[in-house]
Amino acid sequence: MFKKIRDKINEATQQGMQRGERDFQQHAEQFRQAAAAQGHDITPQLPTPQLAAQAFRNVAADPDTAAFLALPMDEQLRQQQELQAYGTELRRLYDTGERATLVIRALEPSGRTVAGQARYLATLEVTRAEGTTYRTVTPLITPQATIQQYAPGTRHEARVDPADPAKVAVFGPID
Repeated sequence: MFKKIRDKINEATQQGMQRGERDFQQHAEQFRQAAAAQGHDITPQLPTPQLAAQAFRNVAADPDTAAFLALPMDEQLRQQQELQAYGTELRRLYDTGERATLVIRALEPSGRTVAGQARYLATLEVTRAEGTTYRTVTPLITPQATIQQYAPGTRHEARVDPADPAKVAVFGPID
């Protein structure tokens, strides 16, 4: 009796894994085609058991990510969309913004996370290409592990929206 139940469970598990792999491949191809239509060459890969195990270890080590994954699915989706919009705005500013440099003068936690990443309010002293300097406050979303590179007093490359200089994107540190 036990062997019969075990065999049925093993068979159902194998069938489920095969369905999951087929579904993944189908969605991966749809994603690849959508990315290619935008000029990107991205091919998602089914994670190996080792990669999945590493991901679970990483989640366990990052309480913000673990808290994000514990949220209801609709809230996870909302936060992912918020993070995507933030990234899209950074990309827009990088592509179309005026080059500038900045010094981070203050960095205050907002008390919120977005998709497992900490959200801060950064007070920036921005120097535009023509030499004018001004202060502004902008949101900064970053993983907790990288926040030290945004410490007050650090200098960074930046892009400024010429139509709205309060919109500033912070990029790589300058030595």
